[in-house]
Amino acid sequence: MSSSKARYDFASPLDADGAQFGDALVDGIMASRAFRRLKGVRFLGGIDYVLVRSPNGSRTRYSRYEHSVGVAYLAALHADLRDLTPDERRLSCAAALLHDIGHAPLSHSLEPVFVEHFGLGHHKATEEIIYGRAAIGREISDLIRQHDVDADRLVALIGGEDDRFDGFFAGPINFDTIEGILRTHSYVRSSVATPDPQAVVRAAVRRADDVDRQLVDAFWSFKHLVYAQLINAELGVLADAACQQSMRDHIASFTRDDYFTDEAAAFRKMPGLRELLVRRDFRDEAADRVGRSIAFRRRSFFIDEEADFFLRQDRCRYKQNKTDQILKIGDDHRSQPTNVIRDLFDEDGISA
Repeated sequence: MSSSKARYDFASPLDADGAQFGDALVDGIMASRAFRRLKGVRFLGGIDYVLVRSPNGSRTRYSRYEHSVGVAYLAALHADLRDLTPDERRLSCAAALLHDIGHAPLSHSLEPVFVEHFGLGHHKATEEIIYGRAAIGREISDLIRQHDVDADRLVALIGGEDDRFDGFFAGPINFDTIEGILRTHSYVRSSVATPDPQAVVRAAVRRADDVDRQLVDAFWSFKHLVYAQLINAELGVLADAACQQSMRDHIASFTRDDYFTDEAAAFRKMPGLRELLVRRDFRDEAADRVGRSIAFRRRSFFIDEEADFFLRQDRCRYKQNKTDQILKIGDDHRSQPTNVIRDLFDEDGISA
């Protein structure tokens, strides 16, 4: 696999369909059943079904699979830029590829209900797969052992508990967020072109001049834009609320094992949800079902110019605010707002 190309392709982050990374462990993970399951988990969860039937008018629908391959691609690019050893490159790319392996069907949209009823969120699910405690993960666990990779180091990297690799797993400017935010921006109608994730990674590694600083700062501004126009927007909040309400209504049909299935299986247990999400009158119909007053957490992102970009003071420079708010949709006659839990980019780190 070439770790550098003219323009990043969100639909096919590798050079072509069927391309591989050239590493036995990483390519084995890509071929595993647990990783291929992510093809059936939409990237944005419930809102993915509500938006224009496919992003940007194309027929492409993004999944956690393409996103995870893209994150691993950026890790491979970083490995080349830093001339990492083969073992360090393998560890970084494997962690990047596995970072979303523990996402449930409809991702963040259903995960809070799985946590409520089964004590299972994506951090614990990731560990169960990597350590082979979940049946679907035994293939990956065997691969990790066969290639003498420390599973504990993998889990620490994925969980943001390890600062190595220039903080690209643990810091605010990380492979996952760079790929995910810029992928999400491709869903937003905007006159501003989506930056190339490769360029952001190069600038964040190099930090040579104001051009690099401006590019990384611009990425953080795009994060604020994506949250303001999509994730914190009315349809985004409603989509998550509708998904969580539907799962609670049909919780008797679910078991813990359903966490490790895909969205086709999940929709069969929540009749009517998919049809609701794709309705052209989704806003009003969903509001009638979940309530026209919804409590949620709004995030905004800003840059503290006092923190030095060139000294890599990223945790102090790239900041966020969180405020609890209530979204009101038309007239509401309920005394208490519906509460929705949502964490698209693991900003809070739901764990169980």
